[in-house]
Amino acid sequence: MSDLTNKDAEQDSKLAVLESKIESFRERIHALEAETKDVSVIDSTLENAIRRIEMVHQRIDRTEEKLSELRSRIRKTEMWIAGAGAVIAAATTIIGIAVSVESQEINYGRNDTTKQEIVLQLQGN
Repeated sequence: MSDLTNKDAEQDSKLAVLESKIESFRERIHALEAETKDVSVIDSTLENAIRRIEMVHQRIDRTEEKLSELRSRIRKTEMWIAGAGAVIAAATTIIGIAVSVESQEINYGRNDTTKQEIVLQLQGN
């Protein structure tokens, strides 16, 4: 029976070693759980940051679309303004030419050729 007693003693010592190892594993697990709580907080923070970044990208895309639309509207407005300027310039030129054709040149001063031409025109009428 001493063999049985020796085997029981060996098994008891092995069980004690296993129990101590299990206890150390439990402590490690608890420490890892505490560390993973911080990781889960970091994960949620990262997820929130990613969502915010996506929202910012969407806002940037919308802003770029609005900017493109405004640029096209500005181009159209510039074309209208250039056209209106051309019409005004043409009208001013035509009116200026018409007024200058109808007016007679009067040169007060020396008796030069311009005055003589006007006098001749007046005498011809």
